[in-house]
Amino acid sequence: MANWAMHPDEVEVFDANARHLDVSIQDLMQAAGQALAAETVRIVEASEAPEHREIWILCGSGNNGGDGFAAALSLHESGHSVRLIASHVTQKGESAESFRNACREASLPIDVWPMVPLESKPRAIIDSLLGAGAVGSVPRGDVSELLEWTRPYSASVNVIACDLPTGFGTDAVLSATSTVTFHAEKIGMRDAMGTIIPTIGHLRVAPLPWPDEVLDCGPGDALRYPPLNPDARKGDRGRLLIVGGGPYHGAPILAGDAAARSGCDLVHVAMPSEARSRAEWPPHLIPESIPDEVSLTLDSVEHLLGRVLSGRGVQAMVIGPGLGRGEEVSKAVERLIEVAVEESVPVVIDADAISVLPKGRWPAGMVGIITPHSREAEEWIGPEPAAIRNELDQADDPEARVVLLTGPVDRLFGPQSRGALGTGGNPRMAVGGTGDLLAGICGGLLAQGMAPWPAARLASALLREAGNATALERGPGLVASDVPPHIASTLANWI
Repeated sequence: MANWAMHPDEVEVFDANARHLDVSIQDLMQAAGQALAAETVRIVEASEAPEHREIWILCGSGNNGGDGFAAALSLHESGHSVRLIASHVTQKGESAESFRNACREASLPIDVWPMVPLESKPRAIIDSLLGAGAVGSVPRGDVSELLEWTRPYSASVNVIACDLPTGFGTDAVLSATSTVTFHAEKIGMRDAMGTIIPTIGHLRVAPLPWPDEVLDCGPGDALRYPPLNPDARKGDRGRLLIVGGGPYHGAPILAGDAAARSGCDLVHVAMPSEARSRAEWPPHLIPESIPDEVSLTLDSVEHLLGRVLSGRGVQAMVIGPGLGRGEEVSKAVERLIEVAVEESVPVVIDADAISVLPKGRWPAGMVGIITPHSREAEEWIGPEPAAIRNELDQADDPEARVVLLTGPVDRLFGPQSRGALGTGGNPRMAVGGTGDLLAGICGGLLAQGMAPWPAARLASALLREAGNATALERGPGLVASDVPPHIASTLANWI
């Protein structure tokens, strides 16, 4: 059982990962329905509601409604009378529709709004109208009308919510006596003091029959990628500033190329003039001139403040690729982080910039992603990466801080005991420069508005799959600069 709070949007992510792993959505829905039915039986058998009354099950058109139909079958098989009240005539998903058909074949009464029972009263109500994906959204249309019709009945009988009460996070919420949520608690179920929100009622967390790999970074993470706006103008999908270079000129270019291929509109790359003159600049990257010649100093940071603070500014920064080390470099990085915190700009800290971080601590107030490999992680936080958890947990936003420990298997650490693995990929991706690609993808996704946790998950999965696609073409001759076009094509396939 997970001991962390799942973001409601991750429900859809993990369902998509399950499909990718050939896990049966039918089996998941049946398990959810059985857990919902079991909690309902526990409640109704302890209540004083007359046994001859039916258990009403309100079903929306999505998978949440499918869970309700599955619960109806389980309740019927155990001898309980049920009545299904659906908001729509069909279900959107194949699995949900199959459970609806199974209820029909079992001769269970199914009413479709606005055809509802007018002269009977329920023994209890199961709320399977809207799932986690609708959190914070006021119910509309048929669902809203059915919800309002239900309220007078819900005031006098027990309500069992499926995953989350419909309308959760709004004034229109249908308060529950008990909520059966799946796999893990959802963010927002508790208040700042850690107490369950009253509209949740009693909370039961039910496991789902899926393998641990469903929780790993995968194609489902693309579902949290910001949708394209057909009316967008240049810059609407973010402006990213990459600060690096010095002894190495290729690393910032690789990071910038990856960021652009992740969908970020404008990618500015700042590096000292000697490195800048050695680099081959793709036309989609914008060279940002700074006064330093050999390595980064505070003079260049002050120059870059105009880019960060003027006009629309930047929506994210990547600091570190190819940067090198030294006292002046450290001072410059510290100042850049200070500015990012002051201006609420998310940051990716990569490569040599990691050596500047306070030992064993997350930079105070910083939102973003830190991407060490094992040696860098040990220098920063010691031999056990989980030691950083207390620092991560200081974030108000449970998705605001991520340590992405890179390696043959990526290990992701976030607040509230959040964890994930990035697996797969091609052995040739151990070639130099792939860490720069990862930092660039992370930065590009942050600039487009993704929070650090989903951005890090998607970046890890995306780079590994892009590496697989590149290896099919290049084989053992693969180099890091071959990969960025496949980042774009992989993302296109996933979304």
